Amino acid sequence: MRGELGLAWLGRHGSAVIALGVFLGLALPPLAALLKPLLIPAIVGPFLIALIRLDWQRLRHHLARPTTTLLAPLWLLVLSPLLVDAVVRPFGLPPAIHGGLVLMAAAPPLMASGALALLLGLDAALAVLVTVVCTALMPFTLPPIALDLLGVRIEVALGELMLRLGVVVGGCFAAAIGLRRVLPPDFARRHGEPLDGLAVLGLLLFATAIMDGVTAMALARPRFVLLCALAVFGLNLGLQVLGGALFAWLGRRPALTLGLCSGNANLGLLLAALADRATLELFVFVAVAQLPIYTLPLVQRPLYRRWLAGERAAVDGPTG
Repeated sequence: MRGELGLAWLGRHGSAVIALGVFLGLALPPLAALLKPLLIPAIVGPFLIALIRLDWQRLRHHLARPTTTLLAPLWLLVLSPLLVDAVVRPFGLPPAIHGGLVLMAAAPPLMASGALALLLGLDAALAVLVTVVCTALMPFTLPPIALDLLGVRIEVALGELMLRLGVVVGGCFAAAIGLRRVLPPDFARRHGEPLDGLAVLGLLLFATAIMDGVTAMALARPRFVLLCALAVFGLNLGLQVLGGALFAWLGRRPALTLGLCSGNANLGLLLAALADRATLELFVFVAVAQLPIYTLPLVQRPLYRRWLAGERAAVDGPTG
């Protein structure tokens, strides 16, 4: 019982807790190194929980609107990296940062997008749907676009990267299907808050462990780390704004949800596929790219509450 209460507390305070993980990893490098073996479970766990928590009625509602299901992946996986490459190329950024930004734009939404959407009061079913579709397509879109079309440098061949991503993504889906078959039908409803807490715990572990090596790199090459931070914050915010604007015709909540998915990319999944091939610079870039993911919700949550409350008031109209 105490464990469930503790997890429920984590679920209710998730945006602050996951931000803490980033600073723990930076301030306590030995702790980040100790938790590094938990990176892969921490990447996969929140996505599985989001699938368990998925509102299938809302999912069917979104599937009944195939335009959104088709346009969102087209924007997220194809148009976004092409646009980012065109915009950043004239700046002459270091190859590791330029390539990292393109990979960030070409990656599917964060596996915890559904959990983040729940924390921010957005449409978690839409976030999970887009995440599921984009994650399933990722092995077929990211390698040819990033490696062949845009020339991003990764120490792995095109075919091997597609295979590695396919194994990781396929394993995630297989685990999700197995869990849904084993768990009781009303499990998610009865244990909603503790499940949210588990998702937050996974995000906390990932945010702490991924910072392994970042503090040392910041001391050795502060300019590189600072440039990474400026680039990822700018790209995250830029893609959120642009993604929200492109889908504004769907309404405020769906648009903000798709904006959230646009800016918060699952580079961790790519890192999982490249565990033995990732360069130190790529690893540090992926780590720094987590900073906006885990800190921006602290600012976004009160703003979204205000914006969405205004939308509900406009829909409900005056009372009395």
